[in-house]
Amino acid sequence: MDNEKQRLLQLQYEKAKDERERIDALVEIALEERTIDIERASEMTDRIIERSKNANYRKGLGRGLNLKGWCYWQIGNYNAGLEILTRAHTIARELKDKPLEARILNNFGYIYRDKGELSTALNYFENALHINEKLGDEVTQAVNLASIAYLNYDLADYDSALEFALRCLPIFKKANDLQQLGALYHILGNIYFKRDSLEEAYNYFEENLRQTESDRVMYALALNGIGKVYYKKLETDKAADYLQRALELSETVNNVEVQISCHYYLGRIYLDQNDYVKALEYIDRALKLARQYTRRHDIMSIHETLATLYDKMGDIPKAYHHLKTFEQMKEDIFTQAIFNKIRNLQTRQQLELTQKEKEVAERTADLKQQFMANMSHEIRTPMNAIVGITRLLLSNNPKEEQMRYLSAIQQSADNLLVIVNDILDLSKIEAGKIVLEHTPFSLREIMQSMHDMLMLKAEEKKLDFRVNIHSTIPPKLVGDPTRINQIIINLVGNAIKFTDKGYVEVRATLYKIEESKAYIQFDITDTGIGIAQDYMDRIFDSFTQAGTDITRRFGGTGLGLTICKQLATLMHGDITVTSKVGEGTTFTVIIPLDISTSAHTTTKEKVVDDKMMQRLNKIKVLLVEDNEFNRMVAEDTLKEIIPGIVIDIAVNGLEAVTRVEEGKYTLVLMDIQMPVMDGVTATRKIRNLPKPASDVKIIAMTANVFQEDVQQYLSAGMDAYVSKPFQPDELLLKMASVIENESPGELKNSGGNGEMQHITPFQPIPQKVTNMQFLKQFTGGDDGKVKKYVGMFLENAPKLLTNAEKALQAKDFQALKIAAHSLKPQLSYMGVKEEISHIFLIEQTASEAHHDGLPQMMRQLRKICEKAFEELKDIN
Repeated sequence: MDNEKQRLLQLQYEKAKDERERIDALVEIALEERTIDIERASEMTDRIIERSKNANYRKGLGRGLNLKGWCYWQIGNYNAGLEILTRAHTIARELKDKPLEARILNNFGYIYRDKGELSTALNYFENALHINEKLGDEVTQAVNLASIAYLNYDLADYDSALEFALRCLPIFKKANDLQQLGALYHILGNIYFKRDSLEEAYNYFEENLRQTESDRVMYALALNGIGKVYYKKLETDKAADYLQRALELSETVNNVEVQISCHYYLGRIYLDQNDYVKALEYIDRALKLARQYTRRHDIMSIHETLATLYDKMGDIPKAYHHLKTFEQMKEDIFTQAIFNKIRNLQTRQQLELTQKEKEVAERTADLKQQFMANMSHEIRTPMNAIVGITRLLLSNNPKEEQMRYLSAIQQSADNLLVIVNDILDLSKIEAGKIVLEHTPFSLREIMQSMHDMLMLKAEEKKLDFRVNIHSTIPPKLVGDPTRINQIIINLVGNAIKFTDKGYVEVRATLYKIEESKAYIQFDITDTGIGIAQDYMDRIFDSFTQAGTDITRRFGGTGLGLTICKQLATLMHGDITVTSKVGEGTTFTVIIPLDISTSAHTTTKEKVVDDKMMQRLNKIKVLLVEDNEFNRMVAEDTLKEIIPGIVIDIAVNGLEAVTRVEEGKYTLVLMDIQMPVMDGVTATRKIRNLPKPASDVKIIAMTANVFQEDVQQYLSAGMDAYVSKPFQPDELLLKMASVIENESPGELKNSGGNGEMQHITPFQPIPQKVTNMQFLKQFTGGDDGKVKKYVGMFLENAPKLLTNAEKALQAKDFQALKIAAHSLKPQLSYMGVKEEISHIFLIEQTASEAHHDGLPQMMRQLRKICEKAFEELKDIN
């Protein structure tokens, strides 16, 4: 023992008057020793237990057993720890020693947390907290709350974890409890690390490094934390150095947590460097240790990484095995009913935290969302090449026979994209993110398009394919033609798939007219295999088909009917089915649609005018893409449309940063998932280059199309995104949009700090931004109520807009978020769409760490609002 506190404790031991005082002093010495050498502390607890038994000192025995249980937890011997803590708890209850009982309960929680039994862990933490509340001990309550912070961390609820932890910080500082402060700094460092707030994470780990002696467990934890931060910062040499030092110390002080983490992150470093043999060596060590000590959270994370590693190694069966194991473990851990308990606990403590009511279904949905995003990306990337090359060949005057083959390829590719979009649509519907269009269209055009698309499939099966549209249907309807088309194509496609002889008939009739709405009935009838009565009630459920034999014979995802049903419900319609096995099936869809008062078809405006085409013809573009086929598609497409464009190529993010630094580019087309360095990291590095290189416009070209992905790209400094497979018109529009924003009046430095404000591209402001359709439906067509709501909007919206602008000027982003949140539903009532106002994006961006795009979004919002005010004055 070599520090002042240890010497004082030793002196206290020597001056003790009797054996009980000496045992109490020995417990305090062991508590201090456990921060240095757990094995030595464990040996001391054996002496404490033995001497307490000899002296018949029950409290000393309970304290010794509790400390022994804590030591077993630290070295990962969980079963022995639980057994000895049970003995300690019995003694504490016999003695009615509430402080000791609370400490024992908290140690139970530590063990069950590491075992991944989070619900049981929470029960113990909560019981310990309940005792300490009655005792009025603020410090011990904070210890319990810090433990609960880690439970939120385990559940990936980092916001709530942070709020719990920060509530404890002033209590430990006030008590000058350095040991608890060190543990809390470790928690905070890990929370900030998971939130990608790397500077904050580094500061907490560094503070522990500064305050802790170099031979202690906390020092090893701090070294490990800093190593993880450097890994996230892509400074791999520093990361490896810190992780190696942490590993050596953790083996000396026998800390399993640090050993597992160091092996894991050293393996991640080698994985990123494509040294798969070394990566597997380190990650396997981490997995063996995690299994040896039954650390379920670590095991779960390691399986996820091994799935990625084996995927890169080309061993798909092993990659699949590890991915399935990861998914099962995550589901097992997160299906514990603890969210409501944590929320109730927060209420009782009056912590005033803003934890969301997260249920198990949300955790499962997150996992499914990520899976679908990954699958979508993997399919869309090669599809981009197939669609693009086919389009290029079709534009080069192919022969008639070649035209047939190319058309078939194009149709097959389109059908595959429909499957991908089905999966994404289901995810969006379940998340409530589908936004229906309200636009005039011709039902006859939709039916004709559907007929042309599916006729070939019907002819291949020698089916009679009939399409009938009743003459009473109005020539122009208002609704979402894309979603209606999706429903009809899905149902008719199924009818053709499940029919081997006979016919498939589609009939559209006018079911009824109510006021300005036409209820259109679609009947899709076939003479196919039919549906058994047993499956009729479940046919619209997700991933359901009429028996496993049907799945084997016909394939499919089982999502089509689910999506049709939910889309119809979103449009206030319905789908029903009648069927008889061996005779056929009829699906009936009824959808209410507004009748258009205009007889004219809206003509599509030209995407980019001649003046802008001339400007695009002179720009220099850097195309960053690792996939050779996708590079060829993008380059050939652009050169065909814009002959004068200059295109350079980079095959990864690191090369892109170097080229931007060396060359003058107007625009960078950036892929996201690439080896060496991904597109998001490359963008951040480009934005940190000296001017003018940092000002280059960057468009993401990606197969990742989820909203959270797009937000990440914009937050990283990208100016726009185009989804793969891209449409040439969309790409040109985005290119023209970001280049137009280069004009001096639009591009300004932010706050005089030399950083460039990242521009978010906007659609051109339409001729009319408001739409009274929703408000009329909401008020039941009552003109008086419509005028009342419009008047309220004209009174309140300008004030909210002004408040938001003032908040932005004052950098009060919380006030900006509140103003945007209040303005959002009011704009919605007036029919101003999100893609025009970006009010939801403003609200979300105000909640995040990066606010670069807000000034431009607010300028656009001002323009939209002023136009809306002008349009609505006439109504009012």
